[in-house]
Amino acid sequence: MMGKISQWLKITCRDMSALMSERMDHTLPLSKRLRLGIHLAICGMCKAYQEQLLVLRSLARSVGEEEARPDSAIRLSDGAKEKMKQAIKPSNI
Repeated sequence: MMGKISQWLKITCRDMSALMSERMDHTLPLSKRLRLGIHLAICGMCKAYQEQLLVLRSLARSVGEEEARPDSAIRLSDGAKEKMKQAIKPSNI
């Protein structure tokens, strides 16, 4: 019985990093959440990595929100608009 438990808990930091990323996008099954929680409780490096992932995710979201806001000061020049029209115009071959 102990052999199965220790085998179940035996998981590498590389496996954990994949689970941490997966957990940010999906709900993990209970067994994976437990393994991740136990590993994070004993592995300081993985805990630090998880904190870095959370910071990066937060920063990426804030940058995305800034870029999604319309900015009336940014406009294409008439010349640039004309170049784009010419570039997408179908050629008469």
